[in-house]
Amino acid sequence: MVRRLLPSLLPLLLLASTAAAQTTPTAITFDGYWNETPSVELIPVGGAVVVNYDTSRLPQCRGTTSSGDPTWTITGHVQVNRGPVVSFWVAGHAPDGNPSQRTLHLPAGLSGALVMWFDISSQGCQAWDSNYGSNYHFPIGAPTLSFNANWDEPVAGTLRAGQEFIVNYDVARLPECRATYNGPAWAIVAQYRFDNGPIQETVVTGSGRSVPAAITAPAGARHLEMWFRNTDRSSCVRYDNNYGSNYHFAVE
Repeated sequence: MVRRLLPSLLPLLLLASTAAAQTTPTAITFDGYWNETPSVELIPVGGAVVVNYDTSRLPQCRGTTSSGDPTWTITGHVQVNRGPVVSFWVAGHAPDGNPSQRTLHLPAGLSGALVMWFDISSQGCQAWDSNYGSNYHFPIGAPTLSFNANWDEPVAGTLRAGQEFIVNYDVARLPECRATYNGPAWAIVAQYRFDNGPIQETVVTGSGRSVPAAITAPAGARHLEMWFRNTDRSSCVRYDNNYGSNYHFAVE
């Protein structure tokens, strides 16, 4: 079931899970042990979100038809920054005949808080999963490129021309070049260029630790190429450059 309130002002777009996606959506899991866990620390601005909801959290109001079909519906409700509320089918009877997982597409350029709550309803019965009325809050941030220690490079959100994104680099990918001088005397920089343009760089470490770096894609950009250089005061130099091919990402 999809219920929309204030449709002319909706900040969100709901689509079935079969819709094409440019990047992997952020998953938020509401499990049966009352944990609410997003797959990333910050939900990317303009990204997509899927909700994995354990129906044991709302055991009330259950019933079936004579043929065994559920008479109850669990509905999710979502709001960005106190804006209009959008409601979407989660489980049970789907009045629109489309019992498929919905993908929430967040508005471009809008950071802040994604707020969610749920209810179950059947004829004459309703119960809520709303964190005792406080609802569930998840921060929305910029799209993120993560370069993980296991050599994955996932993109959370969509890189968009003219907008900022974040680079998170795990220093374990470049473990050499670790000279010290009253503390760490080494640094890792991200080197990058858009559409084969001039090479730029930004530091992704500080005091021997990873530090998120913010980069703004120029207007009209369509392609990002990135690699990393590790140096220290002893003249050690090492690269993380995908065996010379560098890392490539689409920009919309």
